[in-house]
Amino acid sequence: MSLQQNIKRILREETKIKPILNNMLNMLFDGFDDIYYDWANYNCGMGICCDPYAIGFVLPQNEYDDYLFKLVEGEYYDANGDYPEELRDDLPEPCHEYPDVRDSRFNTIVFYEVFAEEIEQYLGPKSNWKIKLLELINKKFGCEATNIIFI
Repeated sequence: MSLQQNIKRILREETKIKPILNNMLNMLFDGFDDIYYDWANYNCGMGICCDPYAIGFVLPQNEYDDYLFKLVEGEYYDANGDYPEELRDDLPEPCHEYPDVRDSRFNTIVFYEVFAEEIEQYLGPKSNWKIKLLELINKKFGCEATNIIFI
C-alpha cells in the first residue's frame, strides 16, 4: 500500500471513530445521553464536602457520587482532596450555585481507568480515541476542556 493510500485509510478511520465512540458510550454506559452533573464531593476529614474544583458527571441510575468522569479545574484540583483548611470549614462559595461547565477554568476531564478499559476492549489503546472522547464530551455537555487524563 502506498503512503498516500495509508494516509487516506487513516483519515477515513479517524473520521469514523467519533460516531462509533458516541454509540459505544451509549451501549457501555446505560443512560450516557441523560447523564447529569453537579459539584463533586471529597472526603474532607469531617465527612463529605463539596469540591469547588471538580464537577462530577453521573449516570442517571447511579448514586450521586458514583462519577463516570469529572470536569476539573486543572490548576487546583487534587484527586485526594488535599485542600486548604478554609475549604473544609464552611460550604465554599462556588458550591452555593449550580456549576457552570462552560467556565474555562474547568479545563481537564478526569476519566476513570476502569471505564476506559471497557472502551479499550473495542477501540484499542487510549491513543486511538482519547482526543475524540475529549471532543465528544466537550460538544455533548458544552465544556471547554483542553486535556483529558485517566486515573
